[in-house]
Amino acid sequence: MEQSLKRLHPFILAFDLYKLIKGNIIFFVFIFLLNMGSDKWWIQTAKWLFLAYVVIMLFVNIGKWLTYRYEIKDNAIYIKSGIFLKSEQTVPFLKVQNVQRQTTVFHKIFKVTSLTLETAAVGEESSITFDVISRAEAESLERVVTVTYEQQVINELTEAELFEEQLVEQEPKSEKTTHFTPTKRDLVKASFTSLSFLILIPIIFKLDDIVKFDTFADEVTDALKWGWAILAIVIIGVLLISIAIGMIHTFIKYGKYEISSDTQKVYIKKGVLDESIFSIRKEKVQAVEISQSLMKRLLGLAEVKLISAGNTTIGEVETNTLYPFLPVHRAYELISELLPDYQVEESMHKLPGNAFWIRMIRPSYIWLIATAAIWYFKPSLWWISLALLLVIYVSRILDFKNSRYLLNESFIQMKEGGFSTTLFITKRSQVIEVKAERSKLQRYFNVASIETVNRAKPVHHNKLIDVPHEVANEFYRWYMDRKHEIKTQ
Repeated sequence: MEQSLKRLHPFILAFDLYKLIKGNIIFFVFIFLLNMGSDKWWIQTAKWLFLAYVVIMLFVNIGKWLTYRYEIKDNAIYIKSGIFLKSEQTVPFLKVQNVQRQTTVFHKIFKVTSLTLETAAVGEESSITFDVISRAEAESLERVVTVTYEQQVINELTEAELFEEQLVEQEPKSEKTTHFTPTKRDLVKASFTSLSFLILIPIIFKLDDIVKFDTFADEVTDALKWGWAILAIVIIGVLLISIAIGMIHTFIKYGKYEISSDTQKVYIKKGVLDESIFSIRKEKVQAVEISQSLMKRLLGLAEVKLISAGNTTIGEVETNTLYPFLPVHRAYELISELLPDYQVEESMHKLPGNAFWIRMIRPSYIWLIATAAIWYFKPSLWWISLALLLVIYVSRILDFKNSRYLLNESFIQMKEGGFSTTLFITKRSQVIEVKAERSKLQRYFNVASIETVNRAKPVHHNKLIDVPHEVANEFYRWYMDRKHEIKTQ
């Protein structure tokens, strides 16, 4: 399958201009609007420098578009780019870990999208991103990645496995199954759990910098003379407006959330205005992480993340997160539905009593440094040191009660956390390294620390401290048995 060298979609120039304006809008407002009539020399200089910067960036973006070429051949994508320094990049489709698509408001207007192919490599060349690409071209590239991988799997099958694969291919193709979409009740719960109804508070503070509400102090004082009822009405009105804004914000962010899967992939779609689609092959999932903040624990909710070797963020948005406000038991069920190989066991082993005492006597360097600073700068605030010490020990007690572990055949589960908790689940075949260590204090209490390392960006380390020493030895033997699960070339 070969294609001639292609350029990026020409709308990339408009997209680059859009990003340029968006990234410099504050600076533009400051020098051109807020200081429109100013004749100060540094304002005038800033205006000319800004205009020169915009012109230069426009020419740079045109140069990038003219010199950027890509082609598909030999089950890989080849990219040539560079205005002054030429570079070439080759990414075999078999190396692709996950695929991400994002369709912002800009993309919707011009009926295009963006596509990112993520690999397990590190560095600048670990992924390929097409900021603007036609939807048909994006779907074509995704199909090529899928077909390449399926062909590789077939090539590695034995004769018996190939016969079974042919029988499966004769069966009707499985379609996507939608496992979860949020209801109105879920969105309301998400709004309050995420505290998005408080979004109006920072907006008011921002407006205060511009409007200076203290200039209206006399008017507010006069209004209060009419009675506290007016103040109560104003407060309730502001609260209702804040809740409404929070609801809208939550709907825009989570309104079109959809979690689906087929026999091969998991799909996560999110966003109303700016849409993003994350897809990953099930066998590429390195681990599953279930986290609960204090608020979510009180409400019985949880957030599930699929950890993979490729990058899982678009800008500042994590695309590998299942709906962040799932009821705990529904989260467990969803993991089993999406990834049949993963089973969440709720019955896990507690830490031994020795782990409690070692945590009680283990020194807190944060508390020591904070106490020294308070004693030196402000001894009258000694009570802050006591409050901090109380929080630290309450957190340690909760961490001891919450910490669990389980070695279950080819799986391991580790849970830890004080006020918030994290449950980590991974398959032995996906672990690339393990550590088992003991400090002098741990030796005295006959406990140890165990740690797993999985491929991710950055590499994912998960550690559980103060497990029984015998469990650390069992953990090492458990990992050595992975040789029966790993295929060697």
